[in-house]
Amino acid sequence: MKIAFPHMGNAYIPLKGLVEELGLEAVVPPRPSQVSLRRGALHSPEFVCLPFKVTLGDCMAALDQGADTLAMVCGMWACRFGYYGRIQHLILRDLGYEFESVLVGREEVEEVLAKLKGAVGRGWRRKLVRALAFFRAKARAVDELERMATWTRPREAVRGMADRVLGEYLAGVDAASTLGETRKRVEEARQAFRSIPLTGEPVARVRVVGELYVLLEPALNLDLVRRLAWNCRVEARPVLSTYRWLLHPVWLDPRLNLESYRARRKVRPYLPQVLGGEEHMTLAGALTARGDGFDGLIHALPLTCMPENICRTLLPDLCRKLDLPLLTLVFDEHTSTAGLDARLEAFTDLLVSRKGARRGIGNGPGREAFPHFLARGTQGIVSPRGRASPPQDF
Repeated sequence: MKIAFPHMGNAYIPLKGLVEELGLEAVVPPRPSQVSLRRGALHSPEFVCLPFKVTLGDCMAALDQGADTLAMVCGMWACRFGYYGRIQHLILRDLGYEFESVLVGREEVEEVLAKLKGAVGRGWRRKLVRALAFFRAKARAVDELERMATWTRPREAVRGMADRVLGEYLAGVDAASTLGETRKRVEEARQAFRSIPLTGEPVARVRVVGELYVLLEPALNLDLVRRLAWNCRVEARPVLSTYRWLLHPVWLDPRLNLESYRARRKVRPYLPQVLGGEEHMTLAGALTARGDGFDGLIHALPLTCMPENICRTLLPDLCRKLDLPLLTLVFDEHTSTAGLDARLEAFTDLLVSRKGARRGIGNGPGREAFPHFLARGTQGIVSPRGRASPPQDF
C-alpha cells in the first residue's frame, strides 16, 4: 500500500511517520504551488472554497508519483470539508485515476480498521499503538519547532536565521526513526534557536484566527506569518496549530478536547450553534486576544467559507467592543502578494500608532506565547548597535 495525503503545513512529517511505522509506504507530493493550484481549480466546482482546489491538486500530484491509496478525513458536519474526500475521489476517478480510498471518520471506523488490518498484517494492533505514539511525538516536535521559529523571526538580528534552523531540524525530525531521536532533535533545535542573535527591540504581536487550512498552509495564505515577521517586524501567531489539527479528532491529547469545549462555552452567547468549522476557536481567539498580550487580530479565510463568513459578520462589532484592531483577509486563487503587502503594512502602521506611545509594545500578559527555550537566559540577544541588552519581552 502506497498511501498519500494532501499537504497542510508541516503535517506531512507526523503523518509520514505514522504510515512508515506501520510498515507501509508514504507518498508525499511536492509542496503546493501555482501549478498544483491551477490543476486543482481546473477540475473543481467554481464556487467551492480554495482549500478544496489546493488539496485536489495535491492528490493529482501524489497519484502521478505512484500512490495507490488516498487518505482523507471525512465526516457528516455542516462545513463542506467533511465531504472533500468523497467528492475529490469521485472527480479523480472521473479523470481516469485508479486508487483505493481511505476515508477516516467516525462513520467509517470499522471499514478503515479492516483495510489497515489487511495492509499491515499480523500484529497490526501492536504496530498501530506504537505508530500512534510515534505520530504524537513527531506532531509535538513539529509544533514546538514552529512556535520557536514564529517567536524568533520578527526579533532576529539577521533575517533568515530562524528559517534556516527551522528547515534543518524539521528535516531532522522527519528523518528520526525513534522517539529518543525525535526528542534529541528538538533539544538540539532549542540550543540552535537560543544562539540566534536578537535585536532586543519590542515587537508588535498579532493573533491570526480563521479557517484551519488558510492558517496552516503557507502556500495558500501567501506565507502570511513569515511575511509579517520579515516585512513588518510583527509576531503573527495562529490560534490553531498542526498539533491540534492532528491530535484533536483522535483524542491523543485530551487537553485539546477540553480547550475546544471551553471555547464553545465562551462563544455561546455570540454563536450558540455549531457550524462544523473552526468558528468557536475564531471567536474565542478574539475574546482572549487582549488578555493574552496581542495588539491586534487578523481574520484569514477562504472565499465562500460558510463558518468563517458567519464569524466575519460578528467580529467587527466584537473587536470594536474589545478595542482590538481587526484586519480581514479573504483568499482565493486570484489573491496577489502586492495587495496583501499593502494591507499588512497599513495594518501594522495602525498598531504602531495606537501602541507606540505606550512603552513596550506587545508586552502584554501573554507569557505562554513566548517559547520556554528563551526563559533560561538572555544569550544571543544584542541591541541594534551591537551592545548586549536584556530582552524586552521578559
